Amino acid sequence: MRYRKDIDGLRAIAVLVVIFCHLGIYSFKGGFLGVDIFFVISGFLITYNITQKLSEGRFSFKSFYLNRIKRIAPVLIVILILLTIFNLFVLLPDPLRNYLEFLPYASLGLGNYAAANLGHGYFDAVSERYQLLHTWSLGVEEQFYLLVPVLFFLIWKIKQPKYRNILITCIYLFSICLSIYFVEFTDQTKSNYYLLHTRFFEIFTGSMLAIFYNQVPLLKSKNGVGGLYLASFFLLFFFSYFFDGSSPWPGTNALLVSLITIVIIYLGKEGNSPTLFKQILEHGTMRFIGKISYSLYLWHWIIIATLVELGYEVSEFTLLGKLLLLSVVMIPISYLSWKYVENTFRYNVTYKFRYAFMLWVVLPVLCTVGLFKYQKLAPEKFYAKAEIDNTGYSYSSNITPHLKVNENPLTKEIQKKYGSMEYFIGDYLNRKKTKEITTKEAEVLILANSHFHAFKHFVDKQLKEKKLVGHVLHERTATVYRHKNAKQRYVELLKGKKYVVIWVKLDNINFAGTKTKWERWIIDEALKQGVQPIFYVPGLELSSDNEARKNIYGNILFGKTAQEKENQDKLFGNIPALQYAHTLFDDYKDKIRWVDFKPLMCADDTCQLWSNDIFALFDKHHITRQVGYELGEDYQLRYENIFDKSWKQTPILFNKPIAVENDLQESEDEIHYKNDGYTIRIDLLDKTYSIIKDYKESDKESMFFFHVFPEELDVLPENRKKHKFANLDIKGGKQISFTKKDTFFFGKNNLPDYKIKSIHLGHFKPKGDKFFEKTFHIPRP
Repeated sequence: MRYRKDIDGLRAIAVLVVIFCHLGIYSFKGGFLGVDIFFVISGFLITYNITQKLSEGRFSFKSFYLNRIKRIAPVLIVILILLTIFNLFVLLPDPLRNYLEFLPYASLGLGNYAAANLGHGYFDAVSERYQLLHTWSLGVEEQFYLLVPVLFFLIWKIKQPKYRNILITCIYLFSICLSIYFVEFTDQTKSNYYLLHTRFFEIFTGSMLAIFYNQVPLLKSKNGVGGLYLASFFLLFFFSYFFDGSSPWPGTNALLVSLITIVIIYLGKEGNSPTLFKQILEHGTMRFIGKISYSLYLWHWIIIATLVELGYEVSEFTLLGKLLLLSVVMIPISYLSWKYVENTFRYNVTYKFRYAFMLWVVLPVLCTVGLFKYQKLAPEKFYAKAEIDNTGYSYSSNITPHLKVNENPLTKEIQKKYGSMEYFIGDYLNRKKTKEITTKEAEVLILANSHFHAFKHFVDKQLKEKKLVGHVLHERTATVYRHKNAKQRYVELLKGKKYVVIWVKLDNINFAGTKTKWERWIIDEALKQGVQPIFYVPGLELSSDNEARKNIYGNILFGKTAQEKENQDKLFGNIPALQYAHTLFDDYKDKIRWVDFKPLMCADDTCQLWSNDIFALFDKHHITRQVGYELGEDYQLRYENIFDKSWKQTPILFNKPIAVENDLQESEDEIHYKNDGYTIRIDLLDKTYSIIKDYKESDKESMFFFHVFPEELDVLPENRKKHKFANLDIKGGKQISFTKKDTFFFGKNNLPDYKIKSIHLGHFKPKGDKFFEKTFHIPRP
């Protein structure tokens, strides 16, 4: 059979309807059927080639597989190399890990098995971020190519064509019935869509046409051929509009598409009456798209999925934007790929089968498997940006050490059923020196979910400062509350605890269909047992995950923020968890210690979402670990320890700030002063002090004086006795706080060990102005 120009035109239609579908053009929501057209074309051409050579006695398995490798592998491997390099430098850990898990399968022709094992289907929104998802169709074809030469080689042992054809027809009918059975009568949606057992009949439909190609009579009626063309194209485009992701597939629907495709292929057979439709298929533009269709198919989805990962929802582009993306980006890249990779390795390079097999199959598989294993065995070395984006607990443990809880009868069943995690943080190392730690010895129970990861270091540090051990339960909130003994379990877990930290994002819902408002029940039970609740007030929330990814990747790629500030109304306008937390505050107020980091991020109706070139969120509402660390450090400098006995409420921000007293507060344990832009804390138990001040240009070269007056002068050095105080003057250090305001701070430094009568401090410029001065009298026990 001579080269069929019209088949390239049909390839163009197939690849374009697929691309239009993936671009989100509504009229082509069923355009995924273009893949089925490709299957039929492949089956027809491959089978015709095999059977002709078998009939002539010159078929060679080596030659066949060498041609398949040269046709499929070079451009695929080159694209995978380029994509892998890009992803290693750009992608965040979670999507990079997903890519590396998929990569070996894609390089080995098993992309359909990788796709079938994903936790979501082809038409789910999250699938748009899997750059290699489309290689499932290559997997189906490559598996067919492995099977069909052997199949026809054995069938051709039957010398009589009549019996050969009967056997081939039986195989075809069986494959149709098999697909219809699995699609119509089983719920294996993903495997039905991706795997060969339901797709085999589509490719074999093309094989059937190849087998009987020379036996079907020619059509000499121009009107008849034109009418069949018109009906076939109408049905293809109608089905592209009519079908969607909810349509059962492949099964009967794909059978209709396959039959229409072989009709179009047959109508273009040499000898049939020529028509306008065949001329259209053979037009130079259609043939050009058809020739580059393989590269175009490979590149188009990678481009779409990468843009979606970067935060640009391609389906929401205007129609003009989508067409420009196709014509200005996808087609030029695909043309270069076709011309300089496909054609070069297919026609201009010659090599033996074993060398081609080693170069394009074995070596890529070894490299991709090795890369995957490396990232799995050494994630802390491999993921340089792991501090930017990862909620996986295995990575956060690299920053904040923990101690795994061994056997706990209260959580054993939950962990087995729901995959929860349980561990100690805080002062467990010192405690472990003397005896083995159990959950009963931990003074603090921490109920955590994915929002806790960002602040784990902060809570760990706060616990260590007070020599406390925290027992962390990292569980799937809703499913755990549904557990049969949930209430009794929490009653036991709370026994003997001093504090319970509730660090979860809560909505005003009945968890798992239960009637109990669990967060209120736990708070009430804690108060009943004399356990102090500490509640994490939910953080900021963007309108979509895309907004977060757009900002993060904008910084990674271009080194600058895409959006420096967000209006508070946009960030606080409609967050159910925050609104519900507000109702809890109204009901419980000072019975709970409310920990809120938003006041450190938000001021003057704007919220700062960047810190040291790191975006605050890695998705719609999760704070990144790096920013959580910085917020924790800032919180610790400004406010007292959340586990202090005499803790004072810090600022809270719901949709508007809740005022907190800012004047002098004294107790036997500490002095806390906040006014005039200064935050001063003197901890009499820890014997430490700190001063924080928002920086102004006039503060340049200024200093703090800090004079400590002891009760007995004998404790002072001889050169200070005449002054009656110890001089701790120091130049103010300058740091960048989370809000990106320059901040003067006088550290967190130690006070002298002797008894202090008073402390006189101030802020001044040498040989210049004195900005602030105040005396604090130390309360006597």
